[in-house]
Amino acid sequence: MNARSLIWVIVATVLAAACSPVPPQYFPAQLASLTTEVEPAAINSVSYAIRPPLSDHPGYLETIKYIDNGIKYNDQYGEFFVSYDGQLCFRGLVNRQLVMFENYQNYWCMFPTAVNNVDAIENNVSYVNSVRLWCVHSAPQCARRFGYPLFLDESGWVGNSITVQIVPYREARRALEYLVYLMGGNARQAELSAPTDVSFGLR
Repeated sequence: MNARSLIWVIVATVLAAACSPVPPQYFPAQLASLTTEVEPAAINSVSYAIRPPLSDHPGYLETIKYIDNGIKYNDQYGEFFVSYDGQLCFRGLVNRQLVMFENYQNYWCMFPTAVNNVDAIENNVSYVNSVRLWCVHSAPQCARRFGYPLFLDESGWVGNSITVQIVPYREARRALEYLVYLMGGNARQAELSAPTDVSFGLR
């Protein structure tokens, strides 16, 4: 096989992978860290539900599922989960500078106790709304990206926030604030010492 044929084989392989209906699982959910000694059962572990659900409000696992469904509504290959070490993790169109090159091999994660507040961001241009989780002042770069580098993506591996497209975004904001509360954090604007309405459409 000559060099030209080899190049065409490589190009065809890359294009086939790029056009595949299912993105490659380079970095599965249960490996949302740099370690490989993780059991899949540890994902969304109820041991991270520090506080009990409020009366007549959704539970911990229901809240995680609601947020995950909201992400999948915009991006069928996106996902949300609580990692083996208790971080809120997002995969997909998250903190993206080059959306067209998203290859789903990276996750953005942050600990719930490091969340200062959650913003609901309305986009009047693309009409794809999002939420943004901000780090507390004492942990200014608490957001971390885990995965494999992509030479087309120049965004950093740490940040002061995580922005994710989600539907419905206002209800998702309340769901994230409530999940932070359940996991022992205190999102400032949520006033979660006595939440009044965090049902976000589940009940």
